[in-house]
Amino acid sequence: MKKNSFWEQTSFLEPYDLVVIGAGIVGLSSALFYKRTHPDARILILDKGFIPEGASTRNAGFACIGSITEHVADMAKETEENIKNRIVLRYKGLQLLRGILEDENIGYENCGGYEVFTSTQQFEEANEHVPRFNKWMTELLGQPDVYTADTLNGYPVIYNRLDGALHPGKMMQELIRQVMTSGCTIRWNSNVESLDELGNVTLSNGRTLPADQLLVASNGFTKRLLPDVDISPARGAVMVSKPWSSIPWKGTFNHDRGFIYFRNVGDRLLLGGARNIDKDEEEQDSFGINKKIKDHLLNFAKDKLQLPDDIAFEYEWSGIMGFTPSKTPVLERLDDHRVIATGLSGMGIAIGMKVGKKAAELLDDKG
Repeated sequence: MKKNSFWEQTSFLEPYDLVVIGAGIVGLSSALFYKRTHPDARILILDKGFIPEGASTRNAGFACIGSITEHVADMAKETEENIKNRIVLRYKGLQLLRGILEDENIGYENCGGYEVFTSTQQFEEANEHVPRFNKWMTELLGQPDVYTADTLNGYPVIYNRLDGALHPGKMMQELIRQVMTSGCTIRWNSNVESLDELGNVTLSNGRTLPADQLLVASNGFTKRLLPDVDISPARGAVMVSKPWSSIPWKGTFNHDRGFIYFRNVGDRLLLGGARNIDKDEEEQDSFGINKKIKDHLLNFAKDKLQLPDDIAFEYEWSGIMGFTPSKTPVLERLDDHRVIATGLSGMGIAIGMKVGKKAAELLDDKG
């Protein structure tokens, strides 16, 4: 005997063509693109949070293709081909995001980005690589003279003219609006307990939903559902100050291979990162602020950014990212019913929509 009402079973609970797990930028983008090519498809997106919960609305709002020292650090562990492919993915991903959602809807600012050096030696070492990476940008993107050396507020910097900033909350609101307008359904506060190879999703309330296809787009929380996938959660801290009338830092900035980042949000200073200070402790999928990291960030702001003594931080939060060993996202079909698109490795804004588009294409290919 069925426990659901006849009305529920023949409306809300009919089998879905696609169930997406995770209402972040990848999950929502994949649903949007899949719906465009399958307008009659019945699509459900599930998220465990009251609003998108993970990194999509809890990041720092950087829209960037990568700094010189980030590329150099990656070259120590990866091939040039992989790094070049990722630069192209980030650049084209940002173009796709801006084209679909439109700059005014996401608060996009074409402000450029600065890599700030507090060591002359480290700056000189990085500056030696500028010609090489400018050549890459010309060849890969058709964009000459992307990186230039300069000084700012007494520090040597390398400026990247392609970088920008946006408002992650507005970005996700617009993406949600487009997804819902397309005819997809989003269910919040719907924690997925398990899934199987037949396409069945079981929620923590015990309800099971059948689907022809499942897409796992849960990024830093992926191991809760698929423990064998090689993705490590990574917690990132972000703080935003109270208004500061004479803020000297306008634009987006990064330091120490991108581990520390800061930017102005109007007349406020956003400061975050430094997870490398306590990397092992930050490889977790529970929200919270690490005091050791917070102190490190505050000392950096005081000692290097000349933060005034009376400035205070009004907001602090953490986001959960998902990293792969090579920083390349995991995008693959597991079986006839399940596809995985996850492991954005801290580049969700830049590559998330592009990965979602590729996931939609993979859903179309059932072999």
